Amino acid sequence: MQRFPIAEYIAVNIGLWSVFLGLQAACHNYGGLFALRVLLGASEGCITSGIMTIMTMFYTRVESTQRISWTFMCNGIASILAGFVSFGVAHTNLKAHPRQWQWYMMIISILSVLVSILYFWKMPDNPATAHFLDGQEKIDVVKRIRINQNGIEAKVWKRYQFIEAITDIKTWFFFLFAAVVNLQGGLGVVFGLIIKDFGFNTLETTLLGMPVGVAMVISITIGTILLKYFPNSRCILGIIGFIPCSACCFVLMYLPWENKSGLLVAFYLAATNGLGFSMILSLVAVVFSGHTKKMTCNAIFLVGYSLGQMLCTQFWKAKYRPRNMVPWTIQLCTYVFDMLMIGIIRWYLVRENRRRDAEKLASGEEYEEFGYIEHTQEDGSVVKLKVPIQFMDITDKENRAFRYPL
Repeated sequence: MQRFPIAEYIAVNIGLWSVFLGLQAACHNYGGLFALRVLLGASEGCITSGIMTIMTMFYTRVESTQRISWTFMCNGIASILAGFVSFGVAHTNLKAHPRQWQWYMMIISILSVLVSILYFWKMPDNPATAHFLDGQEKIDVVKRIRINQNGIEAKVWKRYQFIEAITDIKTWFFFLFAAVVNLQGGLGVVFGLIIKDFGFNTLETTLLGMPVGVAMVISITIGTILLKYFPNSRCILGIIGFIPCSACCFVLMYLPWENKSGLLVAFYLAATNGLGFSMILSLVAVVFSGHTKKMTCNAIFLVGYSLGQMLCTQFWKAKYRPRNMVPWTIQLCTYVFDMLMIGIIRWYLVRENRRRDAEKLASGEEYEEFGYIEHTQEDGSVVKLKVPIQFMDITDKENRAFRYPL
């Protein structure tokens, strides 16, 4: 993705994802579905990382955190819309062709193709290619994000940045967080079965799943508003996001089974983990500098994300229904682990910031404001150009003026 125009690359992958999704309606065996599911995952893999990269090229740290969180919040909006689509599809003839699930796949596929076209048409790769900005506005965008200390987009892959990324302990803190937090993703797969076990029929279940999306939208919206007033509160807000989830596990395990309303409300509270995940997702986008390093760390984070997704449904087994004591216990453990992991990440970033402050105080020197890059001219000669340090493609470890957001 580093070597291609990011927006176009994402748009193509959204288009491919849409096609693969629609093709599932034509499958008649496990092998075909399995192959398409693999292709769906492959085409989806770049989307989150690409959006994270684009956001940090246009917005300050707080602004990009808000916008990445709002992007993730669209999962909640999608689940609300999907509830309406499912409810409509559920009114079609159960035995007619196409089947109800095939109608659902085709409808979502068509809508996704439209999104792909819109993305290809309107989404810029970086400020320089933003058609909705004039020349001066493009310069202003670049100037205002200097405070991010995140460098600029670079199309050249740098081996040393790749090595630094895989040897940076922060990378693996975020990897562990992503792997464990996505063990919670099984709820998104089996939520219909859980609600149905509460005593509701299939048609009612399609509608009763929609408040899960509402809970995610509300929690993330509140979190992004608070972030505006408390800019270094990502980790704290992330921990807060996992507290209601932890409480809901106890309620779902021990509330009397006859109390259907209470069980439903507790189940909806589990969606507040979206706040915790979105805060850390957006933190990954701003704590690494150097384009190759950022892309590598984003990829490693999403590998952890994928591992969690692969395993997240394995403990939701029929033998544990309807109380699901074992699955809810595992969910609770993942929430506690994630809160602990966020605490460790914050402690490490605070320690590193204090160490850099102490180094600067001990040296008594100001940081270098400019650096030099080599530029090859048309005649083949190489000249050194003086540029502000904030616009150089250097890593957070190289840039001693870099301070980690919290």
